[in-house]
Order: sequence, then C-alpha cells, then structure tokens
Amino acid sequence: MMISQISVTFGSQAILEQIMYKYPERNLALFSAAGNAHGMQLVDYSGLDSIFTSPVVYRVNAHAGTDDWTHYIDYIEVNPGKEQRQVLDAQVSNFMSNPATPKGLTGVYYLTAANNSDSRILLTLWNDHYDCLQWEDGTQNAFIAYDNFKNDLGADYHEVGYQRFQPKA
Repeated sequence: MMISQISVTFGSQAILEQIMYKYPERNLALFSAAGNAHGMQLVDYSGLDSIFTSPVVYRVNAHAGTDDWTHYIDYIEVNPGKEQRQVLDAQVSNFMSNPATPKGLTGVYYLTAANNSDSRILLTLWNDHYDCLQWEDGTQNAFIAYDNFKNDLGADYHEVGYQRFQPKA
C-alpha cells in the first residue's frame, strides 16, 4: 500500500534525536544536509499524520521502487506554470515507469506540498551521493533539470540533497 504523505521537520541534532527516541514506532530517518547546505532534517515516512510541531507535509502522488531511506535522498522542487506542470507530470510518470533506472536509484516519490498543490517535488532515494551526481550530470534527468525552468521566474527551482545520519544509540 502506498503511503499518502511524508512529513519533514528541521532542527538541531539533539532535538531531532529526542523526537526519534520519543516515537520509536514511527518510520523516522535523520539526515544531514549534503554539499554546501547546512542543517539536519528528520523525515517521517510512516504515512501517518505528522507528529512534528512545525512540519513540512508532502502529499504522495506516485511512488516507484523501494523504501530504502538508509543512504542518500535528493529533493528537486519546482513550481511550474499549468502547461509546464502537465508536461512535467507526464515526463515524471514516464521516468518512474521506465524499468531502466539510473545506477544506485532505489526509490522515487513524486510529491506536492500540502500547502501548494501547484508545487512538484521529485524525491529520489539513492545508494550514495555519487550515484545521484552521476544521474544529475547525465541525460536521464533532463525532464527535471534546471535548464527546463531557468526562464520561468515563477518556477522557483530548488534542489538539495541529504546524507543519512545514524544517531548514536
């Protein structure tokens, strides 16, 4: 059964680990920002209502692959205009149904922000950061590449990746 939502919150390692220990029955994964980004992110992929005080909630529109949240995740968020959104939706559907997945890709979620139904977020799950970088440099991601949206000032293109962080027991 596909989950209907993913919730995310941000904060310090100590605060996010407290939440993890308080809710051991939830599917929670702690991530540290990769690259030049800073901060920690706690992802609740249980599909249940958010337990976070200040959550960012995403509705799951489609899912492919497995739920392997153990390594690296990458978000590409864009707010395309209506026509471009329809094209993007079709292209993402084609990508998600293509059996020839990029090396290291374990799962894909296609999301919308709960507070903005025009947003589109491609959340990809990877074996490692390098595999994601290889995909971004290749042609398989052309449908969601920045170049498609750079002339649309309202698109607000944003990409960020996170490395799984294992708290000390």
